[in-house]
Amino acid sequence: MLKKETIPPLREQFPAPWPAIWAWIYLTNIILGLIDPGSTTLMIIRVGGIFLCLAYAIKRFPKDHLLHLALLATSIADVFLAANNTAEAGIFIFLIAQVLHLVRLDGGKRARTPLIIFCIIGVLALIGNLYFQNVQIIYVICGFYLATILMNIYFSYQWHIHNSEDPRAFMALAGFILFLCCDICTAISYLSLNHMFAAFFYAPANYLAWLFYYPSQILVSNSSKCAKTHKSVLK
Repeated sequence: MLKKETIPPLREQFPAPWPAIWAWIYLTNIILGLIDPGSTTLMIIRVGGIFLCLAYAIKRFPKDHLLHLALLATSIADVFLAANNTAEAGIFIFLIAQVLHLVRLDGGKRARTPLIIFCIIGVLALIGNLYFQNVQIIYVICGFYLATILMNIYFSYQWHIHNSEDPRAFMALAGFILFLCCDICTAISYLSLNHMFAAFFYAPANYLAWLFYYPSQILVSNSSKCAKTHKSVLK
């Protein structure tokens, strides 16, 4: 008797009422983001939606503590960035979230050496900035953040290639790609705010960032490597 792993039905991968909740929050982002992008209500819904992704992951994948920690760090970062979308503390906490995802996806094997190198370069950059004041700390943080999210995309791609039938591998890859799209929009917004890009780009970039960001969090919160698979029996 041979047991073979099968992919759970779609309705079991996304149990009710979560798809309806995600759809409502996303539609609110689309509509209210156009009508009143600076409203407190929209900010609360957005941040609340991210915390809901954390609650979903805790309930859905109770053993994946690294996923929980990464989503918790993401939620805390969003609280900082809701008040100030260029807050260095928020961006740094986002970096921590990406590092947790990196360790979660890779198991800390291949990621160990790059992380050590990143840490050494980071310490040297901070020391250089402290003594010479030649580099703004936000650019150092963003540089490391970009490196970690690109590594997360790479490891998600490797997971997907080797487990092409696993929907959670695909959700990890799609989620981090959307995450990067959001970050590109955020960077455009920041550069527009600082007059490096035309001011015209500021509002559209902010709007598009959330259209990429919320789906990315839904997908990433479903990318647990601790998910149970169904088994079918072959005689």
